[in-house]
Amino acid sequence: MSESIVPADVASAIWRAAAKIPGVVLVKDSVDAAGRHGEAVAHVSNGELTEYIFDRNTHLFLGERGYLVKGTAMGKAGMLTGTSAVLSRAVVNKIGDLPAGARA
Repeated sequence: MSESIVPADVASAIWRAAAKIPGVVLVKDSVDAAGRHGEAVAHVSNGELTEYIFDRNTHLFLGERGYLVKGTAMGKAGMLTGTSAVLSRAVVNKIGDLPAGARA
């Protein structure tokens, strides 16, 4: 989802389906790396919670956030392990092309 352009209704269906997977939880308020608030589907693996954040209204994918929920060799519980934000998406004619208005 982080690298695909899909219609909002398809993205919404994917997130609703993901939320039904055993062990996946809904996080009502999550924040991406750009500071945007949204809802997230999240799961824990090896002591790390990964949140996939999406816009509450459009259901577009905003980004991800991960943090430790228990102390591990990586660090203490609560430590941020990664965060991202998708700021724009575009369709281009071929690999290597930049969208109109983009800077190299």
